[in-house]
Amino acid sequence: MLLAIIRVSNPAHADISAATIRGQVTLDGADSQAGAQIIVTSMERGFSTRTFSRADGSYVLMALKPGRYRLKVLAPDGQQNSQELTLQVGQVAVVDIALGAEESVAEHTSEGNSAELATYLTPEQMQRLPQVNRNFLNYADLAPGVNVVTDQDGSTRLQSGGQRPDSVNLFIDGVSQKNYVVRGGVAGQDSSRGNVFPESAVAEYKVISQNYKAEYDQVGGAAISVQTKSGGNTFHGETFYDHTNQDLHSVTPSEQLAGGKRDTEQAQFGVTLSGPIAKDVAHFFMAYERKLNDDCANVSAGDGSRLPEPYQAQLGRVNRPFTADLFFGKLDWAVNGSNLIEVSFKLRDETETLGIGGQNAESYALAKGNSEKRLDFKYQYSAEHWVNEARFTYEDTNWRQLPATQSAGLLLRRLDGSLSGGNLTSRSVLNSGGTTNYQDKGQSGPGFQDDLTFSGLDWHGSHVLKLGGKVKQIELGAVERDPYNPQFGLNLNNPAGNPYQVRWATPLAGGGDGSAHSDVTQFGVYLQDDWNPSRHLSVNLGVRWDYEYNPGYLNYVTPGDVSSALRNWRNIQNANAGYDIENYLSNGSNRATDSNNIAPRLGLAVDLFEDQRHVLFGGYAKAYDRNIYDVLQLERTKGSYPGFSVNFQGDPNYDCIAGADCLAWNPEYLNYTPAQLSALVGASAGSSREINLMRNNLRTPYADQFNIGMRNRFGDWHTEISLSHVHSYNGLVGLLGGRNADGSFYAAGSGFGGTFQAVPGFGQLILFDNGVQTKTNSVFVKAEKPYSKDSGWGMTFAYTFTDSEENKPQSFVDNSSYLLEHPNTHTAGWLDTAGVRKHKLVTTASVDLPWDLIFSTKLTLATPDTRSGINCTSGACRFDTFTPQGSDFIFPGQWWGYKQVDIALIKSFDTPHDTRMKLRLDVLNLFDFKNYAAFNSDFASPNLGTPLTVLAGPSMTVKLTARLEF
Repeated sequence: MLLAIIRVSNPAHADISAATIRGQVTLDGADSQAGAQIIVTSMERGFSTRTFSRADGSYVLMALKPGRYRLKVLAPDGQQNSQELTLQVGQVAVVDIALGAEESVAEHTSEGNSAELATYLTPEQMQRLPQVNRNFLNYADLAPGVNVVTDQDGSTRLQSGGQRPDSVNLFIDGVSQKNYVVRGGVAGQDSSRGNVFPESAVAEYKVISQNYKAEYDQVGGAAISVQTKSGGNTFHGETFYDHTNQDLHSVTPSEQLAGGKRDTEQAQFGVTLSGPIAKDVAHFFMAYERKLNDDCANVSAGDGSRLPEPYQAQLGRVNRPFTADLFFGKLDWAVNGSNLIEVSFKLRDETETLGIGGQNAESYALAKGNSEKRLDFKYQYSAEHWVNEARFTYEDTNWRQLPATQSAGLLLRRLDGSLSGGNLTSRSVLNSGGTTNYQDKGQSGPGFQDDLTFSGLDWHGSHVLKLGGKVKQIELGAVERDPYNPQFGLNLNNPAGNPYQVRWATPLAGGGDGSAHSDVTQFGVYLQDDWNPSRHLSVNLGVRWDYEYNPGYLNYVTPGDVSSALRNWRNIQNANAGYDIENYLSNGSNRATDSNNIAPRLGLAVDLFEDQRHVLFGGYAKAYDRNIYDVLQLERTKGSYPGFSVNFQGDPNYDCIAGADCLAWNPEYLNYTPAQLSALVGASAGSSREINLMRNNLRTPYADQFNIGMRNRFGDWHTEISLSHVHSYNGLVGLLGGRNADGSFYAAGSGFGGTFQAVPGFGQLILFDNGVQTKTNSVFVKAEKPYSKDSGWGMTFAYTFTDSEENKPQSFVDNSSYLLEHPNTHTAGWLDTAGVRKHKLVTTASVDLPWDLIFSTKLTLATPDTRSGINCTSGACRFDTFTPQGSDFIFPGQWWGYKQVDIALIKSFDTPHDTRMKLRLDVLNLFDFKNYAAFNSDFASPNLGTPLTVLAGPSMTVKLTARLEF
């Protein structure tokens, strides 16, 4: 007989998402059994991995794809038996095998004896729990400490504790999906209504809130590890279609204010196919999903007045379409028992029309695109006591936002008063023609990584040693040109009808064109030892070192005219300025890469009674992220595409004096290119040329993470409580470099707000440095009863208490990288972190009902998130925070700021030709709670904290789905 005590220990494997089986073989439960053959076979793919027990009976089977397996033991004396078990993402199942004893199996699918703060998202949860947009990241908030933020337009981002979304990283089949250029942490997730990966291709995934090991790189917050699906020995497929529209959701506050619902429609459909190419040898898998959104916006005159006839046709309802295509394909080939090859390809393509509605006509739209291509080739060699995995990758991602119309922009305003009289007022009426914003940003290039894992190192206790390295050659690019199209201002009150002004921008002669590119080399190595010195104790010891060579930053030369102007500007040469401008002026050789990014990782887990029922765990990790290129590139782009303006004669309200900046109007000017306009007036960059400089010794952002906790198992329930402290450092911040004549920063008589003194002959000076910090203390409480077919139900609870503060309060500039009200973050002081909720509870449940029905629900409760702003009520302005008032729900006391109940009902029934149909009803925000995203932030107002009309999440929404499985 086979006695298998199955426990879950610390992950040790070639791939971050792969699983491991380890344990000991004994005879009659006492003597160690050496030389027994242990074979594990995938029940889906038929692939087998085998090893032999060592002198002490121990064995390790590594690099196993999560899924269902059959474990078979063959002893030298002929005894044999087998047992089925399920492996999850990144787990180690400890299977102690006693031959000749009575069979008894205890299988645990939680993280068990691990130091990680991790939560597993299972296939059952993804298939059962309610959601609308098929974004698998929506389930990440089942992990304490992780917040899924869904904007009203459906775009999704992740936030970890008090850190920003940039600190998060996603790993798919062990490959980092880091966004090096734009925001969001994950490539393609910056302000996107699309999905990062097809949900139908996700087998399962794990969210590690904290204490990840040395394999994880370029992450300072939560790490998400995804295992994709693979083909098996049986052909399978499915197709689905789901739909919702304006008739299936309740009216939102903004729609009520506008007089009724907007026409909206969302449709998603797709297909998956998988099966064998050669049974037990080669398989294929492919998934395709398409998402279509049609939203209507209303274009209206800004002041409600009737417009001249040529403008009337631009008013009314316009369409804002969004289209997304996702494809994932994978081939695997077991050449023999030792050699495995996998090749996968991902394609993502999104197009969207935005920027229209209100005073923006359809012609004034932005055409937004988001594309991604990734190729992953993996070769894995497995020996008896070691596994090597070599991987070649290629990525090409692009985010762009371009004017949909290539023509001059026409900005219709109502001007009252007089420019010369000093009492001119301006109200926006209608914007049409070509809009201003042009951005094109992306990353592309190859990478190679190799991971080698040893399991035969047992000089004291049981060791699994892993070492690996990665090198990537990535081209980073960014283009920012604003305004891209000339913008002509027209006065509705001007009888002549000609424009009163035009604004435009052009490349700086000999100084760039608003673009920046850099061929970046990234290199990282790590060493990880997973050590079990005894049956009670598990130790994870790891260290990694990362290095990035970015010539776009390192080799940048500050333009000579800029350097000369700054060195001769007495205001900043004064000792009172508080900084040395030489620390920001680069000659192309005085910058160095931050090469001290050594990150130790330590995790401890103590199994108090060797039965996985009570495990004490804790750890420390230093985790380095990276400086985002969207900030670094500003040094090259901001000053190389200066803007200009000129006024035109003939408007009684905008009465300019003839000269270089005041010309007689000519209708041909509407067709002039920016270069022609510049030649017309002989424009000089002058004060329109903003100077952005990076500090010459920038450091890499990182976080120190500490945690301690207790994990328990009571029957079928798994519980966990842990205390966490995270202190992040070196976030980039843009500071105002201008100073008064005496070198002081503040305006006379003030201690808040810079002087905005421009550099002589130029515009404003912005200096970027590492200065942003956050401190976050958290309590995580988790309980789960995993779903099983035997019980027919499952339930989860995740509670988070967060106390967080930051030293860079939210600025009035709409960019989180800037702090312009204080000379540095030290003088700004510490405030509660904006956007963080003190308390949050997420609970889910699903149950099998009669007649092939499945019911599931999700409840989310959270206190209002902290808001920040500028408080001038005491006579002196300062940064301050406030918390909007919550509302009653279950408990009295105006406590909850966010509350949402979602449900799903699934009906399955057999259909002809061995197919199965599933009809599904999802209802998001069942009780139509109004969860607001915007509030009155005027500290002097009696209405401080009262909600505005923008929602943080959906109104009550119904989605209908039909799925055919075959």
